Amino acid sequence: MYQIEVYNAIWLFVVIFMLHDFEEIIAVEKWAKRTESRITDNSKWISKKIWQFWNVNSYSFAKRDVYIFLTMSIITFIKIQNVESLIISILYLSFLLFVLIHNVFHVLQTLILKTYTPGLYTAIFLVTPYTIYLLVLLT
Repeated sequence: MYQIEVYNAIWLFVVIFMLHDFEEIIAVEKWAKRTESRITDNSKWISKKIWQFWNVNSYSFAKRDVYIFLTMSIITFIKIQNVESLIISILYLSFLLFVLIHNVFHVLQTLILKTYTPGLYTAIFLVTPYTIYLLVLLT
């Protein structure tokens, strides 16, 4: 029974992360239009770098997310096929740590720009708690 729960928890992470990506895809264009003048008037180079990343239409952002989804699905599939493998476990745990760092960047971007950035809510309230849950479950 334990193995089935672990498999389900690992696969559910893909769904949860895609909900995060959907928030980004849905919000990116409206956010860019609403915050453009605020950011471009800001003289901080870091604000302009953040703006360059987020200043895309939803279609372009979704194309980026396809690669993230495929990579995540492959890593997850490999993990499911090799649950007991130490090397695969290290790879998967490294991936989870990367996701946590990704979520920290969402918070940092929001603090630097002093405005919501796409994906912030699901990063804080959904992806981060579930990632921590998986880290605890798998270690």
